[in-house]
Amino acid sequence: MEKGGKITITPELLDHLCELAKLRLTEDEKRVFLRDLNRILEYFSVIDEVEAGSVEPAFHVLGLSNVMREDEVGEERLTQDEALASAPHKEEGYIKAPRMV
Repeated sequence: MEKGGKITITPELLDHLCELAKLRLTEDEKRVFLRDLNRILEYFSVIDEVEAGSVEPAFHVLGLSNVMREDEVGEERLTQDEALASAPHKEEGYIKAPRMV
């Protein structure tokens, strides 16, 4: 699987991966996949050579911030009767909902 620190996909490994993924490939398809997957792995080895020790890891390309407001109890609150007024099913002062299993 590894040659000189580089990972390569052998025909045997490809057969094993196909078996795990429940794929049936023709010999021509296997040849193409083997070539393409090894090219992808070669590209990753090029990326591994980049000196990035001083670069902060980025978990997302955009700066994300929480756009939700903090939960706060407002001044206006519904009374129990107001909350139950629009409920289609109620029982003994509670909203009745279908049982969830």
